[in-house]
Amino acid sequence: MNKKNMTLTRAFFVLISILVIVVGRLSPNSNGKTLTIGSLIMLALIILDIKFPTITNLSEDNPKIKTMRFINRLTMGILLAFILFTSVFQMGAIFSERTNKILVVGFFSVFMIIFGNLSPKIPFNRYLGLRLPWTIRDEDTWKIAHRILGYISFPIAILQFIFVFFFQPQQIIPISILIWIIVPGLYSLWFFYRKFKNI
Repeated sequence: MNKKNMTLTRAFFVLISILVIVVGRLSPNSNGKTLTIGSLIMLALIILDIKFPTITNLSEDNPKIKTMRFINRLTMGILLAFILFTSVFQMGAIFSERTNKILVVGFFSVFMIIFGNLSPKIPFNRYLGLRLPWTIRDEDTWKIAHRILGYISFPIAILQFIFVFFFQPQQIIPISILIWIIVPGLYSLWFFYRKFKNI
């Protein structure tokens, strides 16, 4: 990918991120906010899906591109299901509040397990995966971070789903995400520091 195309791609994703934040802060209507933010994220994911080969400098038929596209399309499917349930079908009108909470945590747990299982296969890139300042600077650090992410995803997802029967999803999901990111993030930072401390 040439520098001009890469700069345009980055500018597009920055613009989408800014729009998501602005809509999230300014929109008073929760259904309209969900639809707008979901649509913007979906647009970004579609563009990302198209540009994976050029972003990663891999051929179209490379198995790693297929893995990235699978994860991306799974994310799009879960996002679309979430938008439909919350905005179009009005989850509260179909299921009880308790069932809604279990479904949301269940969706997220399934996504976490699948993403974790596939994460060691994600090639070194700046757009999909655990994109921390040190993981995107070194391929070995990237691989370590995603291997650890793969190891911890299943236990975190299972515990998260069990805890939804005792606690609120608003408490469980943020804590699960933090643990999911912090554990591989800190371990990979330690690995990165040890690798480059004498250079």
